[in-house]
Amino acid sequence: MTKVKRMLAIFMTLAMVLSMTFAMGATAFAEDEPAYDGKVTVTGLTDGDIANFYQVVEWVGSADGNVGGWKAVAPFSSYLTKAKLTEILKGVADDPATTDVDETVNPGITSEIAGELAKLITAETPKTSKTAADGKAELTIPENKHGLYMALITPVNADTVYNPVFVASDYNKTNTSASWSITENATYSDTSAAKKSTTELKKTASTTEDNWDDKKWTTTAIGDTVSYTVETTIPGYGEVYTNPTFKITDKLTDLKLKANTVTLVAPAGLTKKVGDATEYDYEVTTSDTGYTISFSAAYLKKVKVPTAVKVTYDAIVTTTAPVHVNTEKNEVATEFSHNPSDESDHGFKKDTTQHYTFSIDADGLGSDSTQSGKKTSEIVKIGVDASGNPITETKTTSEISPRNYVTGPLAEAKFRLYTDTNGTEYVPKDASGNDLQPLKIVSGADGRLKVEGASEYGIHGLDAGTYYLEEVEAPAGYVRDTVKHKIVIAAQTTERTVTEYTKNGQTWISEAAYNALSDTEKADYKSYTFKTDVLSGYTVTIDDNTSATAKYTFKNNGTDAEIDWTEEPPVELPFPITNTQGTELPSTGGIGTVIFYVLGAALVIGCGIVLVSRRRIQKSK
Repeated sequence: MTKVKRMLAIFMTLAMVLSMTFAMGATAFAEDEPAYDGKVTVTGLTDGDIANFYQVVEWVGSADGNVGGWKAVAPFSSYLTKAKLTEILKGVADDPATTDVDETVNPGITSEIAGELAKLITAETPKTSKTAADGKAELTIPENKHGLYMALITPVNADTVYNPVFVASDYNKTNTSASWSITENATYSDTSAAKKSTTELKKTASTTEDNWDDKKWTTTAIGDTVSYTVETTIPGYGEVYTNPTFKITDKLTDLKLKANTVTLVAPAGLTKKVGDATEYDYEVTTSDTGYTISFSAAYLKKVKVPTAVKVTYDAIVTTTAPVHVNTEKNEVATEFSHNPSDESDHGFKKDTTQHYTFSIDADGLGSDSTQSGKKTSEIVKIGVDASGNPITETKTTSEISPRNYVTGPLAEAKFRLYTDTNGTEYVPKDASGNDLQPLKIVSGADGRLKVEGASEYGIHGLDAGTYYLEEVEAPAGYVRDTVKHKIVIAAQTTERTVTEYTKNGQTWISEAAYNALSDTEKADYKSYTFKTDVLSGYTVTIDDNTSATAKYTFKNNGTDAEIDWTEEPPVELPFPITNTQGTELPSTGGIGTVIFYVLGAALVIGCGIVLVSRRRIQKSK
């Protein structure tokens, strides 16, 4: 029994020795070949984003030329030389001539290094792409492909910019944590959050009228000055983007830019380019129809977090054609670097404002519209007899809607337009904002109002608001209308969501135009969806008579340039301003009454003289 116990003890001892030896061998093997658990994850994404994974560093064990078992992969090896990789992964060499390093100084992958690596990517560089879902993109790493990966994100939203993300497959010498430790002071996780910037863009307009301030649309008169504000965001480029671009382009329609008013309000303290200066933060170029602000690459590389930009400027409404409703939009767009590996890959964003100019008894939509030549008829001048019946009956067809009305049109009645009941005449402006002469308004042969010298057109180029129309001279044989008629022009807008497409940020096309392109042509375009306010209708009300209000409705399909014009009753029954047939009597206290007084007094005096003379004659007898 004792021998058996001794034998068991020997076997147990041998087993312990063997197990310890095996464990030591296993540990040594584990130190040479890290344990495998290969999955990397990028978080902080938007569903639909594409994460393109590129392997930057691979495990090569003890192969010659590696740094602690790691080696850069082509094409990144041209930049990540052994010295550079040692600096990144282990530390900065105290003496470049030696391999000794100071492991307390370890930069890791800096923004500048990330930018240099991103630049090396070509169309031929191997990659694996994953679509983000649930806010993340995951890549399973084959066992022979473990190492450090760079993920470049292609955003689903055109206004989002991502910086490169670095992740490492889950390797460690003990396989007890979720990190890949190349050295004690350089650790790269298998999960990293993406750093992103969202570029905002908003353009608003303001006039002197408080009720239109800071809107995406204004009502204006020709010659009015409109103040605009553009707000946007520069992405946090930093050194990751080696040659970043960010610029703002504002295009004006029927407006003239006041060039000296373009002001970069924020960021404050930036240096504007003057002349041929080579060092500056931003440059401004202007023309009559807009401006461009371009930020220098040197400045953009200093922008490490999203930075707000605010621009203000003034413009004069220059529409000179006698249009009824000016439906043109004013566009602002930003162009910005979108991909650190491709300097020519830019993102775009767009916003619009509109300004509307109105008229009375004028062309429906002006010369650029398919509705050109169709006149509205809010007011008609008619002649009536003492009983109020039209002197002549003329059947007129509404030029916008197929309806008829009967009036007795009266020509050559003259009017003045005022801005208040005190008789302050409305003074129009020219396209440069200079005051012109007050309007001389006269009724035409069809009873519509027109401005002398403006051919058949009515009163055009008006801002929305309240006016007063007074007849100052009746046609011959008629009594003048003495009422100052109140005219109120009111506009309504509707918010629309618009999707447009561009391939260069300068020219944008509608969704319908994009759909008409071939698949090959579509590949060059990027889409952007934005919200804008468009004119949905307006009304012209006279003397607060809502039952006789001229009401116009615009059926807008989402782009302000395409409008289906319709009108609603009772626009085919224009508001009548009547002149009664007859002769205008002199007003009380007028020259006619004075003459009678003078003649009466003269007769009385004459009679008195005669009476006194007769009495003297009789006495003398």
